[in-house]
This record gives sequence, C-alpha cells and structure tokens, in this order.
Amino acid sequence: MTKQRALILQVIRESGQHLTAEEIYQAAKKQMPNIAQATVYNNLLHLAAAGEIRRISIQGEKDRYDKTDVPHIHAICEGCGKIWDHPSEGLLQKLEQEMGVPIHYYELAVHCKCKDCASNVSN
Repeated sequence: MTKQRALILQVIRESGQHLTAEEIYQAAKKQMPNIAQATVYNNLLHLAAAGEIRRISIQGEKDRYDKTDVPHIHAICEGCGKIWDHPSEGLLQKLEQEMGVPIHYYELAVHCKCKDCASNVSN
C-alpha cells in the first residue's frame, strides 16, 4: 500500500464522520502537503473497489465515505445533512431468508430529521 493510500485510509478510519472527498483531501494535505487532489480521488475509488471503505451516494449531495464494511443503516438528516450509522443486526439474514438468495451486502439509507433538527421548529 502506498503512503498516500495508507494516509487516506487513516483519515477515513480516524474520523467520526462520513467525510466527502474534499474533506479527506484537506485532512490528508495537513499531514502530507504535497498530496494531489487527483491522488485522493483515485485512491478513494481504489479503496472502495477493494472493499476497504464504502462510498455513500446521496442524490443531490456529494459522495461521502464510510470506514466500516459492517452492514448498517445510514440515517440522513434532511434538516442539517448530518449522516450517522444505525445498527441493523439480523437484517441481512432476514433478507436472505425472505429472498432465498445469498446477499453480499446492502445499502440502506433512511431520511429523517436528527434530534436537534426535530426539536428546532424553524427547520
């Protein structure tokens, strides 16, 4: 693994958020000032294809990247745009049983308002 790829993976894994490519680039640039933006984008594609990270595509938004490949649900706040993980234990097995085929992974996002936005009447 190249130093650049290792750094990008480290940035994603150490973040408590689902970062955009630009946010990952800015964080990586702080540690490796000469890293190119194209290098970050190319490595994100490679890491996602290799299953090291997961790309989260949200209609009308920039793609974000997730550090975990453990199946879970993404909750997306329609007020502030925050994304957080919600566990989904047993869902994979239930889907496999109902569909009668093995499932490799799934992507599930629920759109809602986070607790802060739900309590704020102006949103």
